[in-house]
Amino acid sequence: MKNYHILKGLCKRIFFIGSGNFWYEDEVIGNDNSILYKMLKYILFSIYGFMTLLEIMAALIGEFSEDEKSDSVTFAVSHTIVMIKIYSVLSNKESVKKLIHDLIKVCEIHEEESLMKKKYRIIKINVVAYFITVYGSAACFVFEGVRKTLEGSHFVTVVTYYPQFGDNSLTATVVRIFMTIILFMLLLTMIMTVDGFTVVNLIIFKYKFITLRNYIDKLRINFENELKENKSKIAAKKLTKGLIDGIIMHKELLRLSKEIDKAFGTVMALQLCQSSGSAVSLLLQIALSDKLTLVAEMKICFFVVALFFLLGVFLCNAGEITYQASLVSESIFYCGWHLSPSPQQRHLGKLVLLAGAKAQQPLVMKAFKMLELTYGTFLLVVRATYSVFALFYAQNQ
Repeated sequence: MKNYHILKGLCKRIFFIGSGNFWYEDEVIGNDNSILYKMLKYILFSIYGFMTLLEIMAALIGEFSEDEKSDSVTFAVSHTIVMIKIYSVLSNKESVKKLIHDLIKVCEIHEEESLMKKKYRIIKINVVAYFITVYGSAACFVFEGVRKTLEGSHFVTVVTYYPQFGDNSLTATVVRIFMTIILFMLLLTMIMTVDGFTVVNLIIFKYKFITLRNYIDKLRINFENELKENKSKIAAKKLTKGLIDGIIMHKELLRLSKEIDKAFGTVMALQLCQSSGSAVSLLLQIALSDKLTLVAEMKICFFVVALFFLLGVFLCNAGEITYQASLVSESIFYCGWHLSPSPQQRHLGKLVLLAGAKAQQPLVMKAFKMLELTYGTFLLVVRATYSVFALFYAQNQ
C-alpha cells in the first residue's frame, strides 16, 4: 500500500476515537473544529485525566490491600506517562500534519510496489502484535477482577481513590466497571494516537532511505547500460541530473528526521522511562509476592512484555533508520561517476565528494537530545532494568 493510504487510514481511526484530525487535507476526513467534536474531545480527555488523578490519589493516600496498592502505583505511573505522551502529540498537531505531508511526498515517485508491500506487512505485524500484548494484559486484569468477585471480594481492574477497598456497594461496583471501560478506551487512544502512530511514521521513514538507496543504485545500472550503447555524454548528463535529484531527496530526509524528533521525540523518550521504571515495579510484584494467582502473574507478564515490545519497536526502528541512512554514502560513491568521460567525471566527482561527505555524518535519533535511540540502547535499558530489579530484590530478601 502507498504511504498516502496507510497514513490516511490511520488518521481516520485517530479522528473517530476523538483525538482530532491529523490529516493535512482537512476536508477529507472530518472537521475537528466543530462544537460537537470539541465537546466530545473535551469530555473524553477530561474523563481520562480525572481517572489518572484518582489513580495518583490511590497510590499516594489510598488504603488498599497489598496487591491493589501495587496495581495503583503501577497504573498511576504508567497512565501519567501515557497522558503526557498523548498531550505531546496533540499539542504538535500542526507539526504532525506537515510531517505527514512531507513524508508522503519525498521519494514518492521512486517507490517500488514490492518494497511497499513488504513495508505494509511489517507495519501490520508491529501494530497488531502491540495491540494484542496491550489488550492481552488488560484482559488479564479483567479476568483477575472476575476471579476476585467469584471468591466473594469485589470486581476491580483500575485501582482509583474512590471507591475505597472496603466499599462493595452497587455504586462502587458500577464505578469500577465504568473505570474498566474507560481503561479500554484510553488504551485504544494510546495505541492509535501515540504509540502506533509513532511506529508507523518510523517504519515509513526507514523505508524512505531504502527507496533512496535503490534509486541511486538504479542510476548506476542505467548509466552503465547507456555507456555500453556509446551514449557517454547523454549518460553523464542523466547521471548528473539523477544524482542531484537524489541529493535533494537525501537533504529532505535529513530535515524530516528533525521533524520526527519534534513530533514524536517526547513519546520515545518517555517510553524509555516508562518501560524501565514500570518493569522494575511489576517484576518485584512477581518476585516478592507468594500469593499471586496464575492470572495475576499473566497480567503482570503481559504488561512487561507490552512495555518492552513497544520500546524495542521504537529503538530498533530508530536504529534501523541510522543504519539505512549510513548506507546512502556507499550508494552515492558507487553511482558510476568514475566511468564517465573526463570533463563530466571531474564535475561528478566533486558532486559525489560533497554528497558522500554529507551522507557519512551519522543520523542518530536521540531521547532528551542525549540518549541515542539504537539497538544498543535497547539492550542497555534491558540490562539496567534487570540490574535495578536484582538490587531491590536482594534488599528485600
